[in-house]
Amino acid sequence: MLFSDDFIQRVREQNNIIEIISEHTNLVKKGQSYWGKCPFHSEKTPSFSVNEDKQMYYCFGCGAGGNMITFLMEKENLSFPESVLNLAERKNISIEYGENIKSNKKNDIFELYKMAARFYYFTLKQSKNKKIIDYLEDRRLNQEIIKNFGIGYAPPDYNILYRYFKEQGYEDEILIQSGLCQQKTTRIYDRFSDRIIFPIFSPLKKVIAFGGRIIGEGQPKYLNSPETSIFDKSKVLYGLNWAKANKHDYYILVEGYMDVISMHKSGFTQTVASLGTAFTAFQAKLLKRYTNKVIIFYDNDLAGQNATLKAIQILRKEEIEVKILQLEQAKDPDEFIVKYGAEKLQQKLDEAKADIWFQIERIQSKYNINIPEQKIKFLKLVAQIIGNISSTIEQSVYIDEIIKKYNIDKNSLEAEVKQFFKIPVEVTTKVSINNKYEVSKPNIFIELLATLYHYEFIYAFITPYINENLFEDGIYKELFICIANNIKNRKKINIDYFVNCYKDVESQKIISKVLLYEDDRYKDINKLNKMINDVVKKINYEDIAKKQKTTNNPLEQINLLEHKKVIDRLHIDITNG
Repeated sequence: MLFSDDFIQRVREQNNIIEIISEHTNLVKKGQSYWGKCPFHSEKTPSFSVNEDKQMYYCFGCGAGGNMITFLMEKENLSFPESVLNLAERKNISIEYGENIKSNKKNDIFELYKMAARFYYFTLKQSKNKKIIDYLEDRRLNQEIIKNFGIGYAPPDYNILYRYFKEQGYEDEILIQSGLCQQKTTRIYDRFSDRIIFPIFSPLKKVIAFGGRIIGEGQPKYLNSPETSIFDKSKVLYGLNWAKANKHDYYILVEGYMDVISMHKSGFTQTVASLGTAFTAFQAKLLKRYTNKVIIFYDNDLAGQNATLKAIQILRKEEIEVKILQLEQAKDPDEFIVKYGAEKLQQKLDEAKADIWFQIERIQSKYNINIPEQKIKFLKLVAQIIGNISSTIEQSVYIDEIIKKYNIDKNSLEAEVKQFFKIPVEVTTKVSINNKYEVSKPNIFIELLATLYHYEFIYAFITPYINENLFEDGIYKELFICIANNIKNRKKINIDYFVNCYKDVESQKIISKVLLYEDDRYKDINKLNKMINDVVKKINYEDIAKKQKTTNNPLEQINLLEHKKVIDRLHIDITNG
């Protein structure tokens, strides 16, 4: 374990989940809980519940749930240790590691990057190098912008940063692992030399990498930090740490550091960059945490257009509305703003094309639709684009627009679209027991545990048929044992234990649903009876089927068949009081 249990408990005790979640959605107290619109999905009616006593949350709409640590893990895309550190920093709590753990290489690397960022920043501040000064003036990077974005300069001296770290007592091994220094034969030298340095921040504003731009001639023009234990280029969006500070109607996706800086200094603070044109599924999921609408504003060259097409597909899979802005009057955002100003750019953003029309018009540019044969080929490709849209309503809207613009019969286009349309299928893993019951294990176990926790009186009725041996080792079994102890011995469930032992988000969702989800349907004793009988039978059938597969003993097989007959005839009659 990285941190001591006492440290994690103190972090949780000194923070309040209401304060943390209120930074992302407005909460109103109703009864014993606070309610608000879910920060994880769009909704009109609040279905997101936060229990201050248990310090847990649960969304009755999308199923998101957990504690303050997992909330930050989900919302800020943090690991468990990073989330705990974030909470500790909020309350100025000193870090305590578990036994025999004095330090952590990941934290050492964070510290190295923090020190390197300061080193580069002050080197730039003191620089008298004319080519550096000319570059900064040419890109209109004044002292305020340099400070806000932490821009620095790596001197041409090949190992000046390495020598600086050695003076601070750092070993060669950690310096090489950090990616700030590299080794060739026996010589160790700095990764960045004679470059303008752009610090890359995590959403928590920690420096996790650098991008270096060469001044003058030379290759590569841009050089990034290598992947390390704290940096994965495919999982980072440059500028997100600033963009997420405020709520925005949409985000703007650009290519690089200077695009972000230029947009931010002109007031477009919702701009982030994918650090090149290789936009990834993880980056799309990251954006989804903060917005449902993205305008792609890549460069208008061939590489930028191809990257835009790829990004469209990735963003659509996350159900993000996508629009495209490509400007012919300038090669990048900075040049456009210099020529025409921020107001004109805002107008262009407001007029950005829907992603579907961007794709259609790009295909149209390759065909002469006045020639019947080429028009047919073009419209078949258009039908394929429409057929790939998952929403039939959205398909219908675009079909109506296309038939008007290209003068084509609606029935013909719809028939062509149907050839490409695939109805989304939700895949679930189920176990069939004699075709009578289908068991979706997580659902029935959670339903039983949640009902048992909130309707304690059912325990006496189900104990002859449900016991801890029917649960696999892990969270379900431990929750059952704790709930049973709570009912029998009035022993309160130790939430701290579950936080420390089950750190992953999925486990915390299970815990929060069990402890917070009181299903009002089961206040009706008839509905409660039906559900309990169904669930108890399903759990027993699954246990019987599993044992039948694992035993070759004839006597055990006979006993299992006899037990199954008992379960077949089972009828539990629950009465309240």
